[in-house]
Amino acid sequence: MKPGERILGVEGGGTKTAWVLVETVLGANASAWEFRVLEQGKLPASSVRLTSPERLRAILAELPKQIDRAGVFLAGCGTEEDRCTLKQMCLEIWPNAKIVTGSDRDSGLAAALDHGDGIVVNAGSGSSVTGRRGERIERAGGWGHILGDAGGGYFLSIHALRLVLREHDLGRSEMDFTAKILRVLSLNNLDELVRWVQTADKMELAMLAPVVFEAATAGDGRMMEIIEEGARVLCEYTEAVASRLHLLAPKVVLIGGLFQRDSIYTHAFRRRLKKNLPDARVTTAERAPELGAAWLVGELGDHITVREKLARGEIDSLAAALTEQRNPRSENLEKLSPREVVQLFVDEEKFVQDALRDAAADLTRAIEIVAEALRNGGRLFYVGAGSSGRIGVLDASEIPPTFGAPPDLVQGVIAGGVTALHR
Repeated sequence: MKPGERILGVEGGGTKTAWVLVETVLGANASAWEFRVLEQGKLPASSVRLTSPERLRAILAELPKQIDRAGVFLAGCGTEEDRCTLKQMCLEIWPNAKIVTGSDRDSGLAAALDHGDGIVVNAGSGSSVTGRRGERIERAGGWGHILGDAGGGYFLSIHALRLVLREHDLGRSEMDFTAKILRVLSLNNLDELVRWVQTADKMELAMLAPVVFEAATAGDGRMMEIIEEGARVLCEYTEAVASRLHLLAPKVVLIGGLFQRDSIYTHAFRRRLKKNLPDARVTTAERAPELGAAWLVGELGDHITVREKLARGEIDSLAAALTEQRNPRSENLEKLSPREVVQLFVDEEKFVQDALRDAAADLTRAIEIVAEALRNGGRLFYVGAGSSGRIGVLDASEIPPTFGAPPDLVQGVIAGGVTALHR
């Protein structure tokens, strides 16, 4: 290992592919290595079992190219054949880098425990429980959504959807949860919901788990029962792994999107585990699994030390942007009468006209670029967050019915996905 080596850590699962690019630096005592974070980001979901090789190559090709080492740990990469296949794919992209591949269980274990003993409970779109004592590893769950991802997002979502249909078939009153699901998916009735479920993949179904949590938090007892059932199964797996490893007071680290620090799921799991494993020390992970992936390929010793590299200039630049400033002319809105508010909006329009006039040349050039791209077989994407994202999605949705264009020609991309349009 040398100072300044660039190491890429990648952890892929059913919801996203998270990555971090770090640089090795000598620590304070000059004998230990540390990571300094250079870049990080997220890409679409990646799984050895559920993602096609072509799609997987395309996702990996989006990652930084100038690296010395890469640790790529993906869901479903459980056999030696899987690891070799994934490594060959990585070498096509980074031919001169040292590559280490494996399962997301491995990177999660490294991020949560370093080289220590304990149990890692992962609940994202799927789920798994992995324990270690010395050189011995024990596992439970993680068999995929068809055979056994109990307690993960897919598990919770599919149980909730089955309950909706069962209540409908039994002629009982429509559940409030049904309306929530239809609203989130922009559907009108149960027939449309059934058609959507029949074509949705595991990741799309798992993304409905937050709706289950929201309903339970609002007092829906049947949704809470589903959450308790998921927590119960994960606790059973945790207890089984602890028993096989003879750990009486294990460190239990919770990772994955369902285990936010104060989430209803975290509390349900803690409460259940305390009954049968009262001496367990339960905590949520402090480091992301992609850092564990970087550590495994970096061979940095027994502990991960990470220095965050804050881009101070970028933060200052964003804070100074006009879009982040308050408009001094509207600071007293609460004191204005309705008539004065309307007049203020009318008066503000002249500033919009002035701004557009100043940007006329740039707007013209943008239109020319887009038109040329469309003529050459390209597409147009509107990308934004908040109001700008919603406007982009709305404008894109009007292109097919207005101009008869295919729906993929102009697309709107909003930060937060479809739920950001409603919540």
